[in-house]
Amino acid sequence: MAFINIIPMKKHLLILFLLFWSANIFAQIVTTSPTLPTANNAVTIVFDATQGSGGLAGYTGDVYAHTGLITDKSTSGSDWQYVIADWNTNLDKVKMTPLGNDKYELQITPDIISFYGVAAGDTVKKLAFVFRSADGSK
Repeated sequence: MAFINIIPMKKHLLILFLLFWSANIFAQIVTTSPTLPTANNAVTIVFDATQGSGGLAGYTGDVYAHTGLITDKSTSGSDWQYVIADWNTNLDKVKMTPLGNDKYELQITPDIISFYGVAAGDTVKKLAFVFRSADGSK
């Protein structure tokens, strides 16, 4: 009888381990709210500096989003349109709000089209981001 009780306990521990392990593997660098925004939505971007390269993990200075859009006019996935500012230009509009625990938030309001100044007739396909330190060194 003890043997039967031990096996289920081990299975429960294995399941718990796999759940925690998979949660770490699938941790997101960037999350959005709403999860699937449209061009006419306001959207909240949350950047987790501990993910990806981790280059800003533990950084205590100001963090900025270098951001633009991939549109129907983009020639590739790296052809950003409507870039908010040059790399080393620190605009309040794209300054990230620290949330603690190496997480930062950016509010895109009132909607994506207005925030980026998208021209009538252009279709937004993707949001593009690089997160950087105020001096651009990280």
